[in-house]
Amino acid sequence: MPAKNGRMQVREFIFYVEDLATAALPPDVPKPQRKMMWTILQLFWDNPRAHFELQPQPSRQLVELGLHFEGPAADNERWAQRLAGNASELQAALGPAWELEEWTASWRRLHRTFPYETLTGELGREVAAEFTKAITLLWPYALVGPTPEKPAAANHRPYHERFRRHARV
Repeated sequence: MPAKNGRMQVREFIFYVEDLATAALPPDVPKPQRKMMWTILQLFWDNPRAHFELQPQPSRQLVELGLHFEGPAADNERWAQRLAGNASELQAALGPAWELEEWTASWRRLHRTFPYETLTGELGREVAAEFTKAITLLWPYALVGPTPEKPAAANHRPYHERFRRHARV
């Protein structure tokens, strides 16, 4: 729970969001495994290199939330291709704040950010709702197994047009 003044520390915020998001998952979503680093939470199923990540970044005043592919380049490309095959439908369901991105030469992600001045319970509830929605829609794309079924009426752009390249400054 947030402190009486409404402000939260980074780890307190992470645990608050995780508790809200995982409690709201539908029963048909398998319980993920978790990996907690000091200010980064990763949730995954059968491969920790394909994971959901929650990371408040106080120095940038952003909370990042996304599905990350951080394994060997060939695996990341395979996961990204599976995701890109349904990108139109997924982005329509997730909303315009989410973007597909080539983060590095080999890493890929579908993510969004939340700007903030202070980590609060209100922001935590907003992030948790998006986290729940993202996990519910995207968890099959993080699995090592077969590609999730593609909607029949999909109109897809080529893969290279789906992901934007991250411009490092």
